[in-house]
Amino acid sequence: MGQFASILKQLRLQKGLTQPQLAERLGISRSAISMYERGEREPDTTTMEAIAALFGVDMNYLYGMPTVTFDDFTYALHNESKDLTEENKQKLLEMARLFKLAQQHGSGN
Repeated sequence: MGQFASILKQLRLQKGLTQPQLAERLGISRSAISMYERGEREPDTTTMEAIAALFGVDMNYLYGMPTVTFDDFTYALHNESKDLTEENKQKLLEMARLFKLAQQHGSGN
C-alpha cells in the first residue's frame, strides 16, 4: 500500500481530526487508524471507500496514484447527470456554457 499511511495522516491533519475522531466517523477503532498511519495494517475495501468519501478524494489518490478531485458541486453534477442520455448530456453542457456566457456579460449571478 506504500503511500497510503502518510496520505491518510496528511488528510486527517488537514481536516483537523484526531485519530479518535476519525475512527468515530468511520466506525472503526482508534487503534486501526493508528496502525493504518504507521503502515502496519491496510483497510478493507469498504473502509477504504469510506475514507475516500469522508475526505472527498478517490481511491486512486489514497493509493498514491495520480487523480483528479472534484469540488462538491462538480461531484453532485456528475452524480445527477450520469444516467442521462448522451443527447441530454450535450444539452446540459450547452446550458452550462450559456450560463457562463451570461455571467461573463454581467447578466447572470
